Amino acid sequence: MKIFQTKIIVFILFSTLFCANAIAQEDDYVESEEGEYVEVDEDGNISNKTDGLRLKKNYNLGDGLTLISKSTKINFAQSLQLLYVFNTADDFETTNSQFRVRRARFKMTGTLFDNLVYFRIRLNLVSNFQSATSGTRSFNNVLQDAYAEYRSPNGNHRLNFGLRADYIDSREVRFEGEVLGLIERSLISSAYDAIFDYGIRYQGEITIKNNHLIKPYLSITSGDGNASLQKNYGGFKYGARLDYFPFGKFAGGGEFYMEDIYREKRPKLIIGGVYSYNDGTTSAKGTNGGRYLYGDSNQKELLPDYGKFTLEYLFKYQGFYSMGSYVKAQAYIPDGIAGEFKLNGDWSPYTGTSEEIKNTVMSRLNTGSGFNVQAGYVLPSNWSFAARYTSLDPEKNAADFASQDKAYSVITTKYFNKNNLKIQAEIDYEENRLVQQPNGSKGIFYGQLMLTLQL
Repeated sequence: MKIFQTKIIVFILFSTLFCANAIAQEDDYVESEEGEYVEVDEDGNISNKTDGLRLKKNYNLGDGLTLISKSTKINFAQSLQLLYVFNTADDFETTNSQFRVRRARFKMTGTLFDNLVYFRIRLNLVSNFQSATSGTRSFNNVLQDAYAEYRSPNGNHRLNFGLRADYIDSREVRFEGEVLGLIERSLISSAYDAIFDYGIRYQGEITIKNNHLIKPYLSITSGDGNASLQKNYGGFKYGARLDYFPFGKFAGGGEFYMEDIYREKRPKLIIGGVYSYNDGTTSAKGTNGGRYLYGDSNQKELLPDYGKFTLEYLFKYQGFYSMGSYVKAQAYIPDGIAGEFKLNGDWSPYTGTSEEIKNTVMSRLNTGSGFNVQAGYVLPSNWSFAARYTSLDPEKNAADFASQDKAYSVITTKYFNKNNLKIQAEIDYEENRLVQQPNGSKGIFYGQLMLTLQL
């Protein structure tokens, strides 16, 4: 038994060296259950016993390492995305290029007690995010998923607790980074999606007449994103999502990846509506809680609230897919804000009128609206082509999150083994919202090439 335990420990340590950046969630994404399992004895050798620990015999790319017993299954998986980026202003006078590891992550998932309990842990050791906070207002950007979930015996009700990508962001966040049809998510997601947060969530599934399906989601989270690992600032964030499937479920968990690689034999559609309300927000969109703390004249905490509404769809049929979303985000600034707490904790009173103070607070929040639509087609040869258009419309006095407010993208992808091994080449153009000089650049061109490998 000691030999076998040593092998498992070595595997985990080796895998962890190649861990991970991911910005999304897996949910019901179907992991391969195909293949034969073999028994392993205490010395790590294959045996002929009918119970005990088993390992998967026939490995398929993307399976990871699976350990399974009568009532428990644990899976270790790794992924790697290697990216080359080239960008230039539209005058082609200034160019930049970069090789980087976009994602390299490790995750451990499993089920206990005959699938009644599911758990997931994901680490992010390749991160390009830099926090503007310091001191006690910092957060752990290594841990991205750490939650446990109860699943009812029929699978129609789920309740999870912990850190994960939230249900109440746009449809794009429902897709793992490795299964995106384009290299990055749209400007909509970067502008308004908070993504990871700590809290408790419910997911349901209701089948109604003629195979129609409704999935309700409820969420109560910190509203601070990863920062709440240390402290919860302000109040909680409350949200709900309702997804309607008029033609039933997608093949192979297709609601959780972008392109129609399974080539749906019948049309499949999701129409979704989402609303969230952050009671006392302390960051631009709920990602980095504690970044901005305000108070009244008595230095008592007084914070703005942040609400967001999303309407979206996803359609797939015979290799074709289309998806779109509209997002509206707005802030509610209370009267009486008299100053702010600096990052070191010192109190800094404001001067100026009430309107000027409100404008200062608004200038730190991502408010406004946005629209994204995209479509693509996967050929029987496993080549795909897709295009996307995104537009942002920030509110007056909002944060400067929309320096580029319109984006156009085209991409081609070669799938060698579904989303487990693929190469993508993409060209993007983003328009500058404001041209600072009469002959200044009107936009930026991007060229991107990425290899995705899931083990």
